[in-house]
Amino acid sequence: MRRRPEASPTRSTWARGSEAVFGRRGGRRAPGEEPATALARYALLEASGDYHDGMTARSREVLVKFGRASLTLSRFDETPVTHWALASLRALDGPQGGGVLRLTPDPESDERLTLRDPAMIEAIRAVCPDLDRAPPLGRSALRIGAWAGGAVGALALIVFVLVPALADRLAPLVPYEQELRLGEAVVEQIDRVMAGGAGFCEDPAGRAALRRLSDRLMPHAELPMPARLQVLNSPNLNAFAAPGGQVVILSGLLENAASVDEVAAVLAHELGHVAARDPLRGALRAAGSAGILGLVIGDVLGGTIVVAVGDAMINAAYTREAEEAADAYAHALLARAGLPSRPMSMFFRRLANRVGAAPGLLDHLRSHPDFESRIDAALAADTVGDRAFQPALTDADWVALQQICE
Repeated sequence: MRRRPEASPTRSTWARGSEAVFGRRGGRRAPGEEPATALARYALLEASGDYHDGMTARSREVLVKFGRASLTLSRFDETPVTHWALASLRALDGPQGGGVLRLTPDPESDERLTLRDPAMIEAIRAVCPDLDRAPPLGRSALRIGAWAGGAVGALALIVFVLVPALADRLAPLVPYEQELRLGEAVVEQIDRVMAGGAGFCEDPAGRAALRRLSDRLMPHAELPMPARLQVLNSPNLNAFAAPGGQVVILSGLLENAASVDEVAAVLAHELGHVAARDPLRGALRAAGSAGILGLVIGDVLGGTIVVAVGDAMINAAYTREAEEAADAYAHALLARAGLPSRPMSMFFRRLANRVGAAPGLLDHLRSHPDFESRIDAALAADTVGDRAFQPALTDADWVALQQICE
């Protein structure tokens, strides 16, 4: 029976008698010496090490020595534990291990061996000169890549499929009072972000003209909730609907519209979103997606959700189907109100020309159906034609509405 080495030997069994055979060089591989020749020099070397099999939590002490082309690990009664091919050994600590060498039989393996015997460490490094080479891209890296891809795919499924589906289910269940509070909070936030807190335009004559425009459309709107029209002092050429029947016209739209009937057409479109409760669906989708992304990036219930919901309202980033449905609703509403839809096509034509000249001015429209199809649909839906009709407002009211922010 071989005597078990001390727990923390300072010299290996081989090293204690090697100087008489190999001299003070300690068995170091000579320059140009082949690994096989060096291996033969360490045939009698053995040392203790701590072995972890990668399956159990505890490590065990083993006897380590060289085989013909392997490093053998056995119990101290010579019972084999395992053997590792020398060609596949990798060091886990790099060239500077602090007097300790941690080995693995393969980059894909969970097995570990910790050596503290200086002579054995020197011998292994002599026999395996490429011990510290970088491992090739193997199964572990592929597994990590697969897991990462799966995680990204799952997140995309939640954000782009499950959250929208859940929002569509939840929207009809939200009480009007709660939806109204949400809409008021969103509009207030948009006022701070877009208009710098300039607030809503309250000129009495302009407000009266806006009420008359509302009275022209609302009796024919068939909305599931009351609608509230407001004008926000902002130069942006836009209008949007927010939850709770809130419809916001930006003053830039009034300044750039050629007629009040164009404004009526835009309002009819936004009322179509109110009728379908699209703003609430968009808010739920934006808040849900932002909340999930916030969990990933660490911004939980912070500015991400507020900005996301506000951006969804400003940009009216509804689906193409929702936009087409809102257009169709507007065509029918204008017809019931005795107003033409031709001005809607004229408005879209002018916007189409301006988008090419000033990219970014009307970015919110890029998520909408293309201009040509909307122009054709508005022209085809017009029920007034060349006949005389009562405009949405008188000329005086139209001027008052355009000056509502002055």
